[in-house]
Amino acid sequence: MSEKMVPQISVGDTVTLHFSSTDAETGELLEYTYEEEPKAYTIGKGEINPRFEEALIGCRADDEITVDLTAKEAYGTYNKELVLTIKRKRLPKNAVPEEGTIIPLKLPRGGEAHVKILSVSKSTVVVDANHPFAGRDIQYKIWVCSVTPSASNIHD
Repeated sequence: MSEKMVPQISVGDTVTLHFSSTDAETGELLEYTYEEEPKAYTIGKGEINPRFEEALIGCRADDEITVDLTAKEAYGTYNKELVLTIKRKRLPKNAVPEEGTIIPLKLPRGGEAHVKILSVSKSTVVVDANHPFAGRDIQYKIWVCSVTPSASNIHD
């Protein structure tokens, strides 16, 4: 197939991707998707980070790109106000309050968040509701597995 016939990614196309992410400062591997099926995303639907979409426009199947995100662009800056002290009785009935454990916690205004237990006392638990990667600059290496043009992007 000639280069002209291999579709370039445009808004509306569906792509399947694999990626790995590392902490930009320490090199620690954070995420690695190559051991599972690639995930499909529609460009322009807000299903992935906007910087990923921007970097993917014009790429083709089998291209590999690197995207560097600041903490703010990735999972947000670390917010000390999301470190909370709560009463143990607010924990789910089946939750074992141990340091380092991630548990679901019902939010006062509805919904649920997964929080990490930082410390435990007799009557309270200190939890961190920040995303585990908050405050980290992250480098992503993305491999475009496939590109399926949307009907409006198919040209004769």
